[in-house]
Amino acid sequence: MDINMYKKVQQTNVHKSEKCKFNKRSLVKTGIFLFFFLSLTTVYSQAYTSTQAHEDRVNAIFPFETSTNSDTSFYSAGNDGFIIKWSPNDGMGEHYQISDLQIQKVVRNPATGDIAVYETDGVSTHRVAVVDSKSFAKRYTKRFANSVTSLSFSEKGTHLIVGTAAVNGTFIINARTGTITKRTNDVSGIVTMAKTGESEKRAVLYSPTGSLIYYDLSTMKQIKKLSTENMLEQPMIFGTGKVKDRFFAGVKDNVIFLIDATNGKILAQYPAKDPFIFAAKSAHEEGFYFTTNSGKSYSLKTITDEMLIKQIGATGMQTLNPPTPLVVKNFIGLRSRDSFTCAAKNSGSIILGTQSGNIYTMTSVPESETYTLFPMTEKMYERIYDIDTNKSDFYLLTASTIYKSSFDSRQVDRIGGNTAQTNILSYADDVILWSKGERKPVQRVSDGQTSILFSPTTSLQNMRVFGDKLVYIQGNSSVGLFNLSNGNNQEIYSGTSIQDAIMYDENYLYVAKTSTGGTDSPLISVNIHTKETVPLKMPGNVAFSLSYDYDSSRKNVYGVIIRPETQGEGNVTEVFSYNPATKVLNTLLRLADEDTTAFTTLHYPYVYTNLGKNQVYACNVETKKNMLYRRSASMPIKMVRSGNRIAILNRNGSISWYTSTSQAITADWYLTVDGDWFEF
Repeated sequence: MDINMYKKVQQTNVHKSEKCKFNKRSLVKTGIFLFFFLSLTTVYSQAYTSTQAHEDRVNAIFPFETSTNSDTSFYSAGNDGFIIKWSPNDGMGEHYQISDLQIQKVVRNPATGDIAVYETDGVSTHRVAVVDSKSFAKRYTKRFANSVTSLSFSEKGTHLIVGTAAVNGTFIINARTGTITKRTNDVSGIVTMAKTGESEKRAVLYSPTGSLIYYDLSTMKQIKKLSTENMLEQPMIFGTGKVKDRFFAGVKDNVIFLIDATNGKILAQYPAKDPFIFAAKSAHEEGFYFTTNSGKSYSLKTITDEMLIKQIGATGMQTLNPPTPLVVKNFIGLRSRDSFTCAAKNSGSIILGTQSGNIYTMTSVPESETYTLFPMTEKMYERIYDIDTNKSDFYLLTASTIYKSSFDSRQVDRIGGNTAQTNILSYADDVILWSKGERKPVQRVSDGQTSILFSPTTSLQNMRVFGDKLVYIQGNSSVGLFNLSNGNNQEIYSGTSIQDAIMYDENYLYVAKTSTGGTDSPLISVNIHTKETVPLKMPGNVAFSLSYDYDSSRKNVYGVIIRPETQGEGNVTEVFSYNPATKVLNTLLRLADEDTTAFTTLHYPYVYTNLGKNQVYACNVETKKNMLYRRSASMPIKMVRSGNRIAILNRNGSISWYTSTSQAITADWYLTVDGDWFEF
């Protein structure tokens, strides 16, 4: 579904007074099941262990080291929605995807080990989720109207402190229950750092307006407010031993500021290009560290606590004379066109994340020679972009290759090359290649030979095979019909915000789209010959992800619809069944939230869907019973079925195999960079 187009139209929609009528008994049963389903979505999930890098930018690194332990493990999180727990002793990481959005922040509860993450689309969705570190089940999720600017657990893990980009937008959350217990009412500025003391009664906050605020969490009142340097990024409190948490640091315009946290006065300033700052946490270590980029190489430098203590009595001088940083080592080795994006110190090691998704580590032991960095991660697997079946074999598409596979025979054959197409369709013994969101020519691959069927005039959004016809959508505004037998190509329908289309029979198409309000419907029928359109009685904002068995005598159409909640605010997402002959609309499953990426796949009598994004479940439309398939480490985005064998394509490009009668994963397949299959 094109969510950007949906949101754009939604902004202009009028409020709809017409409400959808549902079978109440069916809806109650569905609601009860779905509540149960969503509460167990990750209980049976499992991580996979490997040295595979993140698929995209690394945004955050959180070390396990504290003032009382020297645990060398750490979490990394990135744009791919994965959190990875790394164990440097063996170099392996436990991978698990907890979001289809980018994760910008990750922290760990020092008492329970629970993980808190900030997940966002970078525009309007801002969520903080707390996840069990063993089962990966989400304990709770909190939504915020504004972006999250800081995220931290209190010293003993009692509170989760969330700062947002709003006036008085800092929230104190019960870390166990997820209940917002308090909110700052006298901190008007945005808070980008919050750290409590050991008693958890007080906290120090930093606001980019240029304030260090000491705050009483019992009374929710300011104790004192210190003026200091404004607009600092990477703000942090540091200092161990006798000067525990005495110092404050941040970065501004390629200058590092070291500040006395008791009065806000600057102790030292250091120019540094593209710096990252971090400090020791354990009692047996001390000092502040930073990296700087000299162009051809990087440097790791340190300022000891002792050097800063000497500066405390010198801050009254008119000319600040800061101590010279000690060069720990100079280092090279970052791969071409890559760049560092985050860093941390963890029990004698420096950890660096990059734009490409790699993790680098090095020790903080001084080196006289230039040190060469090597990533602890590597690209082990090729991404599978799409999957389809011809009822006997499964076709898999990577960036460069088309494979035909059978799980039962464990046979995998290369049947052709791919020139960066992203989508594959099965047609008889051939395959059709196309690319979502692009204008690349649609290709047919037969016996290893590739031919061009047609070139779209605008970007393709969707494409389906029905008999010997291709139904396709261009630019969310046009539905076309291509005849694979004679090459005839024609536009059948043009409109706005088109999401999906199916060929019902030789005379009619059904088109799912965004409703514009009033008497408009999100589902319409289109006469292929006369082009006459008829809106169907289906109240809702938008319909998408249609499923239909063109070769069957059963004539129900299935799909997903988002509509206003009948009671209360917000929208709900539903998997529906519609019978064109009787005009009967039924709800199969319901989610009390918006899910603009849910798919449906029909293999009668089962309708499969990933409603809720986290797992696939099957709804038997005859028995009204449902079955949940336990997910892999990555979230499902598509499923196909051949006989009793089900293949689910995951977001990280792996394939999870199931039998239709069992919830358990039979196997996870990853395609290695050498073109072999690795099975978990």
